Amino acid sequence: MSLFCALAACGAPSDSEPVLDRLRAVTGDAAAAQAVTAMFSAYGGYDVWTTKSTAEYRYVFSLYGGESTPKQVTRQLHRLALRDGVQVTLEDLEAPAPRRVVVDGESLAVTVGGQPVDEPEQADFRRVYAHAVRWDFLTPWTLLEPGSRLTSRGVRTPPSSGPVPSGPCDVVRLRFETAGEGGGTDDWYDLYISRLSHLVEQIHSYRAAQDLYRLEVWGDHKDFGGIRVATRRTTYASNAGGAPLRLEATAEISDVRFDASP
Repeated sequence: MSLFCALAACGAPSDSEPVLDRLRAVTGDAAAAQAVTAMFSAYGGYDVWTTKSTAEYRYVFSLYGGESTPKQVTRQLHRLALRDGVQVTLEDLEAPAPRRVVVDGESLAVTVGGQPVDEPEQADFRRVYAHAVRWDFLTPWTLLEPGSRLTSRGVRTPPSSGPVPSGPCDVVRLRFETAGEGGGTDDWYDLYISRLSHLVEQIHSYRAAQDLYRLEVWGDHKDFGGIRVATRRTTYASNAGGAPLRLEATAEISDVRFDASP
């Protein structure tokens, strides 16, 4: 079945033409095209997403590292440019001497309590963290980035992560032609897209450089300016089969504002 037929079969929304143009570049798999097109519609529509240029939101990150209580809790305000390169600002909240980190392309600027500081030993970590924050917020729209490759992995039913049983999900694998912000060429992300809601239930991923599997469970989807965002994301250490093994961290997103005035 061609992509044209696949989109017609799943009742493609009115913004299907720009989606189809991008899909042609990243997949020839009809099942993957159907699942991703329905998913974008459920998240607000690709046409709506492309009208957004910046995002600002509150972010609470709780690091568990396998413990029953958080080892560390970080509260920040994040500001991201959604297009035109990597521009990320991370500001501490509720801290006596708040740190502000600005990554703009290759440049990095850090202030603590309003004063510039030089932390060369932390520079690489801060850049990687800023890229990871941006990638996580932009997912699932990152599936159409240049260099992405999408294939269907069939239909699976993941274990329930809450009181509501999980239903069958279309699984779409994201890989990369070249190493970039999302990972290396041997890395992959399996997105479990609910056949009922067409929202992402979870993401099972593999990072080849660390030989590391992770499972990120999404929940509490909310609408902000016409775009739905998973406001709670729980990360577990995992295995090749996708089973959650150890609680690593939770991330909570709130008060999302798109294209907010500075």
